[in-house]
Amino acid sequence: MRRIIFLTLIICFIISSFIFADEEEIIVEETTGQELIEMPVKNEIKESPVEYEKDFLDFIKLRTEKFAEQDMCGECHSDIFKQWKGSTHSKAFIDPIWRAATKLFYSESKTIGQVLEIKLCVNCHIPLGFTSNIINLPIDNYNRLMELPEQGAFCNWCHNLKEAVNIGGEGYMDADTTEAYSSTMLGPRDDPRWENPSKDNKAFHPSEYSEFYSKSDFCGLCHNMYQPDNKLPIVQTYDEWKKSPYNTNDPKTTVTCQDCHMRQKPGIPATGSTLRPDNSGQAADGGPYRDNIWTHYFAGGNSIIPKLLGSEMHSYLAIEKLTNSAGLEIIRDSSYEKGKASQIKVKVTNSGAGHYLPTGMTAIRQMWLDMKITDRDGIMIFRSGAMDKEGNFDKNTILFNTVFGNKNGEPVMNFALADKILYDHRIPPMESVIENYSFIIPENTVFPLKVEVILKYRTASPDFVKKLQVDKVSNTEIPVIDMVSLTEKIDL
Repeated sequence: MRRIIFLTLIICFIISSFIFADEEEIIVEETTGQELIEMPVKNEIKESPVEYEKDFLDFIKLRTEKFAEQDMCGECHSDIFKQWKGSTHSKAFIDPIWRAATKLFYSESKTIGQVLEIKLCVNCHIPLGFTSNIINLPIDNYNRLMELPEQGAFCNWCHNLKEAVNIGGEGYMDADTTEAYSSTMLGPRDDPRWENPSKDNKAFHPSEYSEFYSKSDFCGLCHNMYQPDNKLPIVQTYDEWKKSPYNTNDPKTTVTCQDCHMRQKPGIPATGSTLRPDNSGQAADGGPYRDNIWTHYFAGGNSIIPKLLGSEMHSYLAIEKLTNSAGLEIIRDSSYEKGKASQIKVKVTNSGAGHYLPTGMTAIRQMWLDMKITDRDGIMIFRSGAMDKEGNFDKNTILFNTVFGNKNGEPVMNFALADKILYDHRIPPMESVIENYSFIIPENTVFPLKVEVILKYRTASPDFVKKLQVDKVSNTEIPVIDMVSLTEKIDL
């Protein structure tokens, strides 16, 4: 029955594409209510040529009916399903910031390579919808999807991948399947077992061991991205890890992405600077108890979207991850005198992340130092990193982020237009940067001085969110996370 419905939808889609082939392309934007507003798109680019596609989107087109509904997985894998349900993986497609950003970025794209860059985004945020040809670009109506592909990176999708073909181009091979709803589920277990007598000791699906699921390459499929036109790195998370001390090229000593992001649970941040203990339990209800079950919270640096879409727990886990990722040290001059120029240095260490701080979409994400020096009476001597009511930084702020530039060298937020990197100031894994502050101590200063430093972080800048014009997000305060803080006193 499902196949009949699916085929009917596809036939209707094909017919409609011919009928409206010469019509103006339409973007359908969501509003805070149920009404949809149609907005015309000024873009003449339709598809990307084969020479691009074979390099960046190397996969076999799939059928949605061969994949199991995610709720079906939850019937047997209840704990893991609950963890995934509130994660950013499950919210990848309904993320309102992502939806608005891809539509805006596509409307600004002018070349085939720029359009393909947007395709790479759609491919990872809605993999089944993309590979089944239901949705290819933001010109498509994001609200017309069936329930299954709308789930983002869901159970049957991830556990159906065999290997990475092109990390950075989202190329992959899926497992061979013969029947709908009975896909062979691949995973890190070389002894998958089912021990529930009430189920006649028969598993719902066949299982198969794959070493791929224990490697960071699996995560690199989507957490690495290059600009098709010029191979400019846009998202470098996998490459950052691969070149880091966490990757020893020895499976026995290498700390993989999974070792940090799939060991975390409430109270266990599982970073490079904390313990990463095993999580004993059952992978399936009625299954055998194991020394370690990989958790599926997938917490990273995004605290706003989980909370916005109803998961306080996953927002908390993101904050817990961030607050256990870095360290601070105040480095003083040998002496300080009134009326003279003085210096103080701050050492920032990436002590807990297996990639740069920050990572991911670092042209949008922001990490910065908030420095304040006051005297004994609380009078301000020096300030850097302060924000106004609109969330804008003062001119002295030391910001850790990336700035992309177009072909003319002009800064651009739209990574599809990026031709070069104008600025990239971030902190590699297990490394430090030292920032220098200069100031003058007034003659009337009363010692001791109080030096307060906070390393702060937010998922996106308020200006960027306002530009997207998404009411649901624009009216929400962008949370600022205090990653780590340090206070010291300086005597004359």
